[in-house]
Amino acid sequence: MAVQRFRFVEGKSARASYRRLKLGRPQLTPEDYHARDAARVARFLVTGKKYADATTKAVDRVQRFWDRFCAFMGVDSNSYLTACAGENFRRYADWRLSQFNVTKQSTIWVEWKFLRLLYKRVAGKKMDEIVGEQVSEFILGPLTDEYNLDLSVECKPTLSVEDLLSVLHYHWCLDTAAVPHERYTVQLPLLMLMTAYTSSRPGALTESGCVRGSNDALRYRDVVLRVIPNPEELERHVLVMEVTLMFMKGKRNKSQPYIPSPYCRRHAWLGRMAVLTSPLRTTYIFHERDDNPALCPISHFLSLALADRAFEAQGINTPEDIFRIEVPPYRNSLQLRWRPEMLDIPIFRRTYHTAHGVRISPDRALPYDAFNQYLQRLGRNSGLEEPLTPYCIRRATANAVDDVATAAERNQVLGHSRADIFERYYLSQKVKRDVQSAYLGCPARESVIRAVGMMSLTRDPRVPKELTDEQKAAIEHDPHLAELNRQKQDLVSDIRYQYGSVPKAQGTELHAQHSKLEKTIQSERRFLRKLARDNIREDFFAKIDTIEIERQLLGLSLTDDLKVEDSVAQFTCVERARLARSLFRSLGSSAAEEDKPHRHRMQVIHDWTALCGLQGIPYKQGDPPRELVGLKEEASPIDGDMTPIVCPATQCLFCLGNEQRATNSRPYSFSRPDKLRRHVYDCHLRFLASDACFPCPHPACSENLWGITHFKDHAALIHKIYL
Repeated sequence: MAVQRFRFVEGKSARASYRRLKLGRPQLTPEDYHARDAARVARFLVTGKKYADATTKAVDRVQRFWDRFCAFMGVDSNSYLTACAGENFRRYADWRLSQFNVTKQSTIWVEWKFLRLLYKRVAGKKMDEIVGEQVSEFILGPLTDEYNLDLSVECKPTLSVEDLLSVLHYHWCLDTAAVPHERYTVQLPLLMLMTAYTSSRPGALTESGCVRGSNDALRYRDVVLRVIPNPEELERHVLVMEVTLMFMKGKRNKSQPYIPSPYCRRHAWLGRMAVLTSPLRTTYIFHERDDNPALCPISHFLSLALADRAFEAQGINTPEDIFRIEVPPYRNSLQLRWRPEMLDIPIFRRTYHTAHGVRISPDRALPYDAFNQYLQRLGRNSGLEEPLTPYCIRRATANAVDDVATAAERNQVLGHSRADIFERYYLSQKVKRDVQSAYLGCPARESVIRAVGMMSLTRDPRVPKELTDEQKAAIEHDPHLAELNRQKQDLVSDIRYQYGSVPKAQGTELHAQHSKLEKTIQSERRFLRKLARDNIREDFFAKIDTIEIERQLLGLSLTDDLKVEDSVAQFTCVERARLARSLFRSLGSSAAEEDKPHRHRMQVIHDWTALCGLQGIPYKQGDPPRELVGLKEEASPIDGDMTPIVCPATQCLFCLGNEQRATNSRPYSFSRPDKLRRHVYDCHLRFLASDACFPCPHPACSENLWGITHFKDHAALIHKIYL
């Protein structure tokens, strides 16, 4: 009765509020409606159709180029645009190609499409079709021939499940490249898995480059984690995960659900209308995989959630706590809810620097650029010939779904509004059917066709990953780079003559010129090194097949640099070594080992959770090697309380007391005192105010320090480290 009474009062109050709102509205006359319509149309002619943020930014970019072109021509920008004269647009295209490094026809063609949108935004109407067609023919014809524009279509490879397994195996078992924080080693494979299992664009999971600073990414509130009875094994309960993507292309910030009051008819009607008129949200369902934790998205996600302490229920501290949960007979599921303060926290987060080391941001989303950078590096180091990007995974999922789903279901999975989008941009360039067998009328050899279509078909782990010292030294002799270095030396000589040293010239015009020239040199050096590395890789893949064939047919032996060595991976922390040893091993299937996959999975989640709390260890070639952990050994932990107060003269106190560093890397000593001083300033002191108060970072020292000067005096007096 109390519930019914509450519903009656709530509904009555809502209806009364709506009546008061309706009575309070001004009564409009027919003239008012005419005036409102005219004002609305005039405003629409100025603002135009509301486009996505990325489209608006692209149009704004074209407008900046158009303004520069009009300033060069000495004409008014708006009047030159609204004149809608074909010669004006042809001159702009000619200027754009002659003044900028545009080499592909598709680049100027896409810019022409955005220029037409700019005309519509400024003029308030569409461009004349005859003018648009004439300019299009001019771009595709004479301009393309005159500037020899590239008409080729880039290869669009697809990452099959076999390719994904090989990349994940390299990531966990062989990849020793440095990362700023070990949480990245867990986030990256989970992003790959979620991209594969949802076919989502990277902007739906991470912060898109089109909306930098928005912090829009997959959040905890978008993930529902449930325990349900296993329909296949009733005695065992399983975890399922529902992931709702709120930032899909074309639906960004439009998919927030309308939650009507259940006690008000009008609100309920509005709720039904909201469902009909708003873009549909897409929710994907993930389930557990016990056969290989490396392919289980739930195991990866649990490690991140446990590291973040995101669960609302008290007592959930380990994966064993989660897998002990059972669904009561009178329920069909139990939801593991998140703490209220965690709902809007992005799951995939970036790093930031502090005086005590690199830390994971508590609330800033991982940018797409970082995800793409590490993914490309992983594909390059694992030996793939083509660049590995998130869209390689998305295209593979699209083609896999196309084999088992209808066109409508495929559009829902991919977030497409039309079926022809898949056919134009996502369909694999390699025919997936055995046409030869179909013509001959014999059984299809689908396994052969599938093997040839794999991205790892040309994979070779021997491909050079980085430039050698000799190759880097050769780059320094590049004429342009050598000239920049000569200018820098002359500038440094002038600064030393006037001020004594470069640091003493801070705030002067010469120091500003020196900083600008230094950035130019670094940018040019990075460009030349990337160009050299790409050329070396291209040359390797162009010649390695012939070398292999000659070796087999002529009985030749490979040189030492082309032999595949059984390398033993060395890691900086015990957890990485244990994961490399256990993730891809085959588990027994006997009755005595029935629970072994479960125990193995628990240990993997424990190790992933521990990694989320460890800082990455940068390792530069030429530095004295740190204590590394192999696949068959484990490092003994260091007792911080037993660390001697007096340290080696080249040891960093901040690294020694950094609890997020692997224990076997904390007592690292630099080769020279000047390297230590440079490291302490670049990695620690520059993130502190000169008068900041902080405790001594030494694990066995608790003295409070009052500023950087006090810290240096304390380090010299107590710890015998002179900074």
